[in-house]
Amino acid sequence: MTTTFALLLLGALLLRVSTFGDPNLHSDEAFYHTVGATMHHGVLPYVDVWDRKPLGLFILYFLVAGISTAPIAYQLAATAFAAATACVIAMIARRWTTPVGGLLAGVCYLFMLGPLQGFGGQAPVFYNLFIALAALLVLRGRPALRKGTAPPAVATAMLLAGLAVTMKTTALFEGCYLGLAATHTLWRSGARPAHVWATAALWMLIGAGPSLAIAAAYAISGHWPEYWQAVVLSNFAKTAAWSVAWMRLKVLVVLLVPLGGLAWLGLRRQTTDRGFVMGWLAAGTVGLCSLPNFHLHYALPLSVPLFVAASSALSRVSFGAAATAALAIVSVAMSSPFDFGHTARSRAALERLAASARTHLNGGPLLLYDAPPQLYAWTGEPFATPLVFPTHLSHLAERDVSHLSTTSEIRRVLARRPGAVIMAQLTPSPLINEETHQLVLAYVGRNCRLIDVAPAYERLGTDTFAVWGDCRR
Repeated sequence: MTTTFALLLLGALLLRVSTFGDPNLHSDEAFYHTVGATMHHGVLPYVDVWDRKPLGLFILYFLVAGISTAPIAYQLAATAFAAATACVIAMIARRWTTPVGGLLAGVCYLFMLGPLQGFGGQAPVFYNLFIALAALLVLRGRPALRKGTAPPAVATAMLLAGLAVTMKTTALFEGCYLGLAATHTLWRSGARPAHVWATAALWMLIGAGPSLAIAAAYAISGHWPEYWQAVVLSNFAKTAAWSVAWMRLKVLVVLLVPLGGLAWLGLRRQTTDRGFVMGWLAAGTVGLCSLPNFHLHYALPLSVPLFVAASSALSRVSFGAAATAALAIVSVAMSSPFDFGHTARSRAALERLAASARTHLNGGPLLLYDAPPQLYAWTGEPFATPLVFPTHLSHLAERDVSHLSTTSEIRRVLARRPGAVIMAQLTPSPLINEETHQLVLAYVGRNCRLIDVAPAYERLGTDTFAVWGDCRR
């Protein structure tokens, strides 16, 4: 598989090379990168900076930032993870199809990352590797399970699935499925029920272990309320913007239905482990539907079993080449891999915003309101509030979902008299938290001078930001 991995790594590099060094690929990963870097200075997630993502994702970015805080560091890490995931897809597929079918399945996975907003360091780009490895280990452990023994491979699979859950909670559905599939195989072996139940309980404990360890650490540190609110309660408090979610869902359907047809064709030809793959697809679909906002990157986990299922169809050389070529065309059209100019513009835009704020702080703190979170680091300023992610202060769906009152937090920050404010040029919308928006507008209108109005470029679009500075102290 060394040659396969080398080919897939080369493909991943070619598809992502123009993004390397872009500091503003997507607001999600810009935030993760910012948090990971500031954790080296003692910032504690959920307490000093708030989000609902599990801690494992921030730990991963923390580890990468320990090597380098330049954006290219996490982008190269994401590229390696993407290539490794594609290679594992090929390894799984080779259990029932040709090497060509497995390789093309991995290649198609790489092509699909761009259209599904996985062109950078979104969480699934990383944890898909853990789930794919876990699935491979469960498959490899099935012969032993059928004989009534529990091989170490399955326990390792549960640990990998547990690590995936610490990066995104919805990985729980795939992890549970893999555990249930292994337990079902062991049960059908005729092993003693007590042995089956004890083994299943051990697997559950291993899978839950990473999350339990993190929860225990927060409880011991005295920050259990913040942790529980972030990773559990906030997920029920946030409301979905159904009009926007419906538009995203229609795009997802257009992208996923052809892939579903490809997977169906593959499953028709597959004779080994068909039921296992179908169950994995079902678990991935449940994970996608459990988050009704339907961002395109929510479908990234489902793409792994989709291309595993499609591998048998792709093994037919002429059909596989045509399908891969069609997917390549869609991928390049939706997410150009050679837009080097965008990366240069993105870097220059952030440098401009940071310089404008840095030189007009007038001795006060910096407040970012729905602005790129990495500007705190670029200006050398600390977080003004734990609500650093752009929408946590400005969007109605995020109002009061943390352990902090959103309005009270804005009032507290404004009472500190920020010396500069960078804020998005928001248009009136039912999605906007107008209470906090008007408070910030009133502050800059009374106390600050408009320094600059400039764009910032993401791969998904361009937003305009106003820099207000020289605010009266």
